[in-house]
Amino acid sequence: MIQSFLLHSSTTALDPMALDAIRVGACLNLQPNGRSRVEVRTPDGSPLGWLPSDDAQMVIGLIDSGALTTARVRGLIPAYGRPRVQIAIQIQPRDVFLQ
Repeated sequence: MIQSFLLHSSTTALDPMALDAIRVGACLNLQPNGRSRVEVRTPDGSPLGWLPSDDAQMVIGLIDSGALTTARVRGLIPAYGRPRVQIAIQIQPRDVFLQ
């Protein structure tokens, strides 16, 4: 499991209501974008932000190797302006779900 957090995008900064629908346990989609960026989206496709670069590179490497990733909101930490969103990313190696 990779424990990470959400770097807010300009979209989220412009629309702080985008985070209102996020609750602990909510599923999130991870969308790789290049070799070092992973965008985090709600299940309906609304952009929330990005994974930090180091975490993004690790996730992209796992996805490229065929692993299945599942992301969920692990916690919401109050902060000035908007909460910090903690994310748990579960990894299933390819050979586990092919059996």
